[in-house]
Amino acid sequence: MMKYHYGLTIREGREKLKMTQTQLAEKWPQAGGGTGVSVNYVSDVERGIKHISDPQTLRRLCRILQIPLWKMGLSDYDPFNPSTKHPNSNQENANHNENNGIVKLTDSPFDRILDYKNCLVEAKGDCFISGTSMIHLTDDSSDILQAKLATGNIYLLILNPDWIERNASILTFIEDDEYRQEFHHEIRNSIRKLNQLRKSLPLDLISRLKIKTYSTVFPYIVTGFDDGETGKLVFEITDYIPEKKRPRFTLHKLKGKHTLFEQVKNKFFSIWNNQSISKEI
Repeated sequence: MMKYHYGLTIREGREKLKMTQTQLAEKWPQAGGGTGVSVNYVSDVERGIKHISDPQTLRRLCRILQIPLWKMGLSDYDPFNPSTKHPNSNQENANHNENNGIVKLTDSPFDRILDYKNCLVEAKGDCFISGTSMIHLTDDSSDILQAKLATGNIYLLILNPDWIERNASILTFIEDDEYRQEFHHEIRNSIRKLNQLRKSLPLDLISRLKIKTYSTVFPYIVTGFDDGETGKLVFEITDYIPEKKRPRFTLHKLKGKHTLFEQVKNKFFSIWNNQSISKEI
């Protein structure tokens, strides 16, 4: 089986535009600014010999080659570029709510786990959780999870460890190469703990704990809830590295179809409902 690397997507985008490697080499963004690389470098990237680890370079390549950001595992929302608008948003909605319900935006690791757990403690109605935040939940939050099952469903979306093992090289949110290769072990352990928790639940609560693995890139680590009237989200955009500087949002649900809350929630459930990339466990 061919191992995935970003070069495959870059070559696909270039060929769709009928662009030669020479033409792309002239436009190729440099990490320190400027443009231009050798044709040999483009060829090496497309063949997986050389690798791109800088997410901003990947973003610029996506613009040049008209590649959807999700194909590179990148988020639609760029907190460092306020002029960037969600493709489905409109100016009236942007003027109506400039901060999009955001009550906290930080790139500090301080209080990281506490932000996620506070959101879960406050949760009403259905909860939805994805990414590495779930690892911490399985360590010491089983009592909280069980309490929340008394009032709603919990949707847990976790990376498929077999997929991680095969595609570790594209997990840009993990900086350390060795840890990236071993990350699937941590996920397997979390799944084991979740299965133990489910077996310990009262019969009437078991069906409310819904767990799926997914096999694709997903740019958000999420803990959130929505009871129809109110909701809250804590999430990180994982395609900003180093990990210690990636942005973390805390935001409340607002009325409207194109708010940041709805954008992140909809992305979560678009993966959850896609049977070709998600699987119940």
